[in-house]
Amino acid sequence: MTAEANECDEKSVGRLQSNVVRVGLLLVVSAICVRGTVCWYSLGQFSADPDAYRAIAETVGVTGTFGLTAVSGETVATAFRPPLYPLALSLLLVDQRLPNAAIASLHTVLGVLTVLFTYLAGLSMLPKKSGLWGPGLAATLVLMDPLLLKQSSVVMTETFATTLVCIVLWWWATYRGRTHEIVFAIVLGGLLSIAFLIRPTFIAWAFLLISTSVVLEIFGLAQITKMTWKKRVIIAAIPSLIVVGVLVAVVAVWTVRNLRSVGHPVWATTHGGYTLLLGNNPSFYDYLRSGSADGKWDSESFQIAYSHRYDGDPTTQEFWQKSWKGPREIQDPAVVEVVTEHSDDLLAYEAAKAVIGRQPSMFVWATGVRICRLWSPFPQALDGRKSWLVTMVGFYSCGLYVAMFIGCFKLGRAFWTSKWLPVLTLFVTLSAVHAVYWSNIRMRAPAVPAIALLAACAIPRLRVGVRTSSDLEQEALCG
Repeated sequence: MTAEANECDEKSVGRLQSNVVRVGLLLVVSAICVRGTVCWYSLGQFSADPDAYRAIAETVGVTGTFGLTAVSGETVATAFRPPLYPLALSLLLVDQRLPNAAIASLHTVLGVLTVLFTYLAGLSMLPKKSGLWGPGLAATLVLMDPLLLKQSSVVMTETFATTLVCIVLWWWATYRGRTHEIVFAIVLGGLLSIAFLIRPTFIAWAFLLISTSVVLEIFGLAQITKMTWKKRVIIAAIPSLIVVGVLVAVVAVWTVRNLRSVGHPVWATTHGGYTLLLGNNPSFYDYLRSGSADGKWDSESFQIAYSHRYDGDPTTQEFWQKSWKGPREIQDPAVVEVVTEHSDDLLAYEAAKAVIGRQPSMFVWATGVRICRLWSPFPQALDGRKSWLVTMVGFYSCGLYVAMFIGCFKLGRAFWTSKWLPVLTLFVTLSAVHAVYWSNIRMRAPAVPAIALLAACAIPRLRVGVRTSSDLEQEALCG
């Protein structure tokens, strides 16, 4: 190769890298403007605390205990929510209070990181022929996604969880096979552990991803080497064991903390029982069986009955058939003394399993309904939601889904390779978990970047604006 050709190659690579950085900076600036505007416009909404994350964060910041502050002023340790999000919020307290502006700032930063890492993941995951158009388009879809914009304006974990998914996708696609396998495994284990501390569902994603990657690695080694079966298993399993070791260590720390503070070795949260019961109770099953005039489930009767769970036996059918006059405001002190957060969670689990056991066919039907609700393009028309907005979001999501399926088709066999394994296992995990537990559209938020990356494979690039790597290579040719 001549010196002139080498110089041309260096110029081509330099121009490509320069454009990669320019597009990345443009996306970051755009994300700051869009996500920042949405968060600051919705500043008042951060005062609401439907999942008690703000309350836990303020308790942590003031007392140093991961718990809730009772009306009496007593601090009660809790495992009701995963720890990382409220711990992050606790660092933002001002004069022992959590300002709405601080939450808006955190969510803006997380939104910017989500867009950036979607772009970086796309550079490694998408076909080379898409140049910078594909990754840039995927990041733009994430930037403007209505579900992510909505969730960035509430005190919930979807924004943080989505950011971590993007980082995992980027790390997997960019450094798997390109860095030392031990370093890769330690970082991957750390990222998946952090994701677990944000949302326990991700532990299922982690183990599904690890187990399937081992299988693919074993068969891959069989095709390119003449190693014995035993040696292939050992080589494939060592990095995965490191990832599992990191995960187990983090889960163990959280479990030991709960054993000491809450009195029981809770490895996830004490909220799972209620979530299972919410999606598997007689009131919800009756709604699925007979429907309602406006198509919405009125959960009031369930909530009233649930508040009386210590006035009877919620594992029996008679309990749910009883006509409770209203919600119980104050529980019997004798009951409160013997009830713990853990025992309350177990009671909800037992009640849900009893309902499922009595109506197995309805459980199967409800499973399909929950999966449909998880992936439904149209949000539910709840009170306060404008119908035209629901329609617009639904049509946008339909278009995104169509592009995603076309993208899968265009990828062909490449979609079933290890590069896309985190995406496939994420889809399976969310579907499997929320087929059983309560489900709605917001719970698919962490999958939006994966959907956007696949959709970007289907949308042809514009001939103006973003210049691709192929353009730059042609431009750099000598002669």
